Amino acid sequence: MKRADVARLTSLERKALLEELAAMVAIGEFNLGDASRILRSTMLGMDRKTFARAVKLAASVIAKLEDGPNANPTLETLNKVFAPFGGKVALTFPRIEEPRPLDDAEKERRAMLRAALAKSKRQRRRSTGP
Repeated sequence: MKRADVARLTSLERKALLEELAAMVAIGEFNLGDASRILRSTMLGMDRKTFARAVKLAASVIAKLEDGPNANPTLETLNKVFAPFGGKVALTFPRIEEPRPLDDAEKERRAMLRAALAKSKRQRRRSTGP
């Protein structure tokens, strides 16, 4: 998924994409750092330094969140990171009912998000070297 693809989405399609990303974080397929990376790079097209300035955090904080497998950000940090997308970190509990099967549109959005994360990680590896 490219920034241009996101720009062509309607507001309802963007909302559905954000909800799908949140669902993937909730089930553990993505972590919060993955979500941050996808939103920052794909939705905003910003590098870490620019995004960090925009949300008033150090670039090292964004790097640690996105790359650190043991990142332990504060709620304040997470809320700053996700605020530009209308996101807010909140306490939720698992649903009791069985999850419904994904429809084709949901499957397609999840595939787009997985591809966006993989692309972003490849670009990061190339820019930082071996």
